[in-house]
Amino acid sequence: MRFAPARHRAAFLIALTGVAVSVLTAIVHARLAAGGYTSFCNLGGIVNCDAVIVSRYGTFLGVPVAVWSALTFGAGALLAVRGAFGSTTPGWTDLVLLGLVSWSLGFALVLLIVSVRILGHLCLLCLTMDAVIVAWFVAVAPLASRFDTAAPRWWLGRGTARAVTALGLVLAVAGGTWAATTGRQTTPGSVAPSTVAEVRARDPKFYRWYTDLPVRPTDQLSEPSCHSRGPANAQVAIVEFSDFQCPYCVQAFRDLRDLMRQRGDVRLVFRHYPLDAACNSNVKNSVHPDACLAACAAECAGTQGRFWEYHDVLFENNERLERTNLLEYAKSMGLDMNAFRACLDDPATRARVGEDVQAGTRVGVSSTPTMFINGRTIEGAMSRAHYDYALILEGHPAHAAGGTS
Repeated sequence: MRFAPARHRAAFLIALTGVAVSVLTAIVHARLAAGGYTSFCNLGGIVNCDAVIVSRYGTFLGVPVAVWSALTFGAGALLAVRGAFGSTTPGWTDLVLLGLVSWSLGFALVLLIVSVRILGHLCLLCLTMDAVIVAWFVAVAPLASRFDTAAPRWWLGRGTARAVTALGLVLAVAGGTWAATTGRQTTPGSVAPSTVAEVRARDPKFYRWYTDLPVRPTDQLSEPSCHSRGPANAQVAIVEFSDFQCPYCVQAFRDLRDLMRQRGDVRLVFRHYPLDAACNSNVKNSVHPDACLAACAAECAGTQGRFWEYHDVLFENNERLERTNLLEYAKSMGLDMNAFRACLDDPATRARVGEDVQAGTRVGVSSTPTMFINGRTIEGAMSRAHYDYALILEGHPAHAAGGTS
């Protein structure tokens, strides 16, 4: 087998670049998960790193994709380092490197398609990582032609090198497609749990976390005038304090909408908590500067009996919430525009939003989304599967909020 120090050097340097981009993306992911942060590459519209990174496709097997990426690039750097510094390398290291690089290219391709076709957003950090992977592949793929055509060992053969390269690409595309289509499932197993025992066995960490959450009396959380969906006497009531411009709230909205469509025994109450100083005196610097006006617009749609329809439109377009956008949505829904404009400019509308903020403050809300499932306090969005687990636990007297665990 012929060796190529220049190829190994390029592979090594590109892998280090990939590690740096991956670590930066992982840091952004962690800061978004902590709440109250908008990344530098959230430019609004289609270019929105936050919407992609915090989506359910931003993690794989419960670990951020950026962490997997950093580990992959790190492994690639280790495989190339010997050749990069002029030493000969055993054939198996180049074989593994070829498989790793082609796997990365296939997985990156799947994630790019998911980002554009399913999420409808572009992530600059992700695109940078994709560009690094493409450069990595271009640098490493020619190593396959340097394997001997008639090698004494099978793993040094050119055919094996090319087969490993192709196989890595195919497996990554297949595996990435499978992960994307089953992304809602957070734990192994094709059958969803249906009993408390199954939830406890399937996800003991969630079980311990959920049953230890603090519980608020439900009469402190909502009033008859609050916007609600579902039966008033539902066994499970979810009170959500939310912000239309919050990316984690968008994920919670989609999961809760899906939950409400599947379950007729859940009541959902929506309350405003915009992280915008214009409506929220607890916020000194507006994290989401369009959130207050968006909340007011939802209230104005509510005066015409269209709150929930407008609520859905706002969350589906949460990166476009300026006044002109809000008027456009109202017009497209056929609302009375004179009444809508007057309501939007009425100080009483902002005061109505402020009532929800004050109610949230009294029960300890400080970030979004904050939800109360039968009074059980949940800060931040959960995975879709965990809502189902929570409903199973709330349906059992010994584990329901207020019961004994």
